Amino acid sequence: MPASWANEYRAAADFVAAAYRPEQDDAGLETIERAADRVLEETGIRFLDDPQTIDILKQAGGVATGDVVRLDGAELRRIIRRHAPAKFLLRGRNPGRDTLVGGGGPPIFAPIYGAPNVVLDNRERVAGSRQIYGELVAAAHAAPGLTNTGQMICVMEDVPEDRRPLEMLLAHLSRSDKPFMGSIASPAAAEAVIDLTAAAVGRPASAGACNLLHLINASPPLTYWPNPLKCLRAIALKGEASMVSSYMMMGATSPVTVAGALIQGYAEVLAGLALAQLWRPGAPAVMGILAYPFDMRRMLPDFGDPASQLVQLYAAGLGRRLGVPVRGDGAITSAKIDDAQAGAEGGRVLSAALGSGASFILHASGWLEQGRTVSFAKFRRDAAALAELGCGKPTGTPPLPFDRDIEMEIRSRLSPP
Repeated sequence: MPASWANEYRAAADFVAAAYRPEQDDAGLETIERAADRVLEETGIRFLDDPQTIDILKQAGGVATGDVVRLDGAELRRIIRRHAPAKFLLRGRNPGRDTLVGGGGPPIFAPIYGAPNVVLDNRERVAGSRQIYGELVAAAHAAPGLTNTGQMICVMEDVPEDRRPLEMLLAHLSRSDKPFMGSIASPAAAEAVIDLTAAAVGRPASAGACNLLHLINASPPLTYWPNPLKCLRAIALKGEASMVSSYMMMGATSPVTVAGALIQGYAEVLAGLALAQLWRPGAPAVMGILAYPFDMRRMLPDFGDPASQLVQLYAAGLGRRLGVPVRGDGAITSAKIDDAQAGAEGGRVLSAALGSGASFILHASGWLEQGRTVSFAKFRRDAAALAELGCGKPTGTPPLPFDRDIEMEIRSRLSPP
């Protein structure tokens, strides 16, 4: 990896940090909050096929019409500020690799999430598999720039869908002792992974600490589907963390303007963050508002576009006002190969995340082709650039041995009935 790319990341991050002062734009952030409140009150959020969610929102003052609930944004903020922790400890099997989320701690970096395809070192493009997944987890463990091994780094296309959560869990526990992310395949899968991870971590439940962070996405515009809602409830009740995110395509699933996307995204994540606290006050949570312009000619989002970086910067300001840790995106790109376009776009997005003060940066390594592909070469290059920036923790040692009894328990659940 050319050292100049890491230098460009550093220079861009320094520029963003010097140019952006969210505390000087409180009036603008208040305008976004008021506009989001109006969206929540007049339009509402659609919660599909989950009466329990609608019932608890009605108890908190929501007004339901079918599956649409109109909400009081100011009350949602009060619920979040009263209960959601400003920081929490994310634990790994090795206590020396625990990471603090929020509270002024260094940002946490996790690799790409959800790629169906993989580019190998010989440049062959293949479908993800169980073997490749394990190799990617091992690469994340070995990378000092990555402090979290993530979740679904690639899709295990050779494993039946209902078995993938436990197969991925086995890979994360056996190939690394860093913290990782939880499954949202289904509420039952989320609970099984939570319980088995707790046994592997082997430390009692503790206030201000958890073992897994789960990605809970709204479905813009202004909708939550049943599975994320039910997973959010199951995760919160277990005392584990949720990263509630709105991932918008500007001009397709959100307004085309930066301000419009921020208003819609903020309304969506307020509802999800408050729900976590309604299910279990004090449940750890991270806020994510991300938006990328949608190219109507190619019918694809433009990753790396400067508008997305403005969304990131102001989203972080909103999160600070709310008092919760904030998510950022890493080295994401629209490039199909690991070339200058990939480096330039990824560097700009990562710089905005670093400059914004984001606490947890997802997709920090390996992303190509709008997220459809993970590249081993780019995975290592991105992670090395983070290490050159001084991010992460030294690795240098193999993972701690994995408890044999827990491994056998996971394998027994994976065996055919």
